[in-house]
Amino acid sequence: MRNSETADAVEARLLDVIARADTEFLADDYAWTPLAAGAGPRADALACVRDGDAWHEFVPAGPGDDPARRFRVVCFRFAEGPSAAGFVGWLHTHLRVSGRTGAIVICGKDRRDSDALFQVCQGVMDYWACPLPAADRFLDVIRSLIEKGRAAR
Repeated sequence: MRNSETADAVEARLLDVIARADTEFLADDYAWTPLAAGAGPRADALACVRDGDAWHEFVPAGPGDDPARRFRVVCFRFAEGPSAAGFVGWLHTHLRVSGRTGAIVICGKDRRDSDALFQVCQGVMDYWACPLPAADRFLDVIRSLIEKGRAAR
């Protein structure tokens, strides 16, 4: 949030950001799976993370994966335009209040590389993931914010 922005101005700016974003609702559920020592990630992995010596990759869920440990995923690639500063906290708040759920966010380097995009979001794109049991509420909140942002344009 810019120092001079009111709460209403932040809300309007971030509604515009979400309305302009290239938003992808991934069809597959995803799950964290262990990555064997020294092994590279699968080609369809969205992310790999390390906790100490343990590595995990975020990959499409398999038929045997526990539904409670599966995630629905939405990807945001921001448009060149208004600043996305504060987006993560803003969307988390809407998910908590309106959707009664949280989410994990995995930020990655956007494949588009421009100075203008760096000014908007430091050149990152976001994967947002919510456990399957709360996925409908998660997706509904995101869709409603996109619609609200588009209606305000």
